Amino acid sequence: MISKAYIPAIFLALGFIQTARATTFPSGIQPFSKYGQIQNVQNYSSNPFWNPDSPYNLRIPQAIYAQGTDVDTADCQSIVNALIYTYCMTQNNCLEVSLEDIRPTLMVQLSTLPNHNYVTACAGFIDEAFKSYKEANSTAAPKGNQVVSFPQPTTANPNAGETELNIYNPFAPQVPGWAQEIEERKQELKNLQSQNGAGTERLAKADFPATIADLSFSERVQNAAEGYAPYKGKSAYKQINVVEDSAETVQRKTEYCNQQLQNLAIIEADIATLQNCQKQNRPIADCMALLKGKYL
Repeated sequence: MISKAYIPAIFLALGFIQTARATTFPSGIQPFSKYGQIQNVQNYSSNPFWNPDSPYNLRIPQAIYAQGTDVDTADCQSIVNALIYTYCMTQNNCLEVSLEDIRPTLMVQLSTLPNHNYVTACAGFIDEAFKSYKEANSTAAPKGNQVVSFPQPTTANPNAGETELNIYNPFAPQVPGWAQEIEERKQELKNLQSQNGAGTERLAKADFPATIADLSFSERVQNAAEGYAPYKGKSAYKQINVVEDSAETVQRKTEYCNQQLQNLAIIEADIATLQNCQKQNRPIADCMALLKGKYL
């Protein structure tokens, strides 16, 4: 039997348990992740403003200039030209200075100018501006030990000793251009002709070989009537004079050929003898004694 003193405590505990079952966690904080992510990891991106509900292409915040890089081309050209002019005035007009030497200094000077981002907008104008300055001032001073020739002296009045007053007449008749070209061509031909000699050279007369074209009409008709009869049995080529051999020469050639055939037969027999000796492993001296021919 439960004592009456414990009844209020029991009801108080039951009420606490029921209240605890009805309690919910604050929104946004769950004991387990819905997506299987590790707790206490806010995001998986290098962007600190990213969350699971952000789009996949969310960009990292970037610095935006207050007035942007909106610089006119004329402003860039004037600023870069002024900086190059100021720098090169103290460097002997940059006669021995390359663009690689001057570029870092100009970039630093552009970065210190206020109101605009001149480095990004005007960096591309340095090459052309420096090239133009070099071309315009390349002859301002001699390079190295270059020698400068002294100008030719002039007289005050070269016509001071003349007694007549010569005035140029702009309306005087002038030689037309085509006539002047004809005279120039004549002089050119004269110069070329002078290369052939002193003018005393002459061609020697020579008689060319006569051909049928030199015959008259009647001679041609007579020649055609005769035809090729006069040339019967003749040849345009030199014939070979063949002399027949005498009986003695023929006999001598025959004997020589027969002797050579006998020599070939002896050589073939000796070769067969040597091959048989080799198969029988006989001494070379015994084999040489069996040969019929004479060898050196």
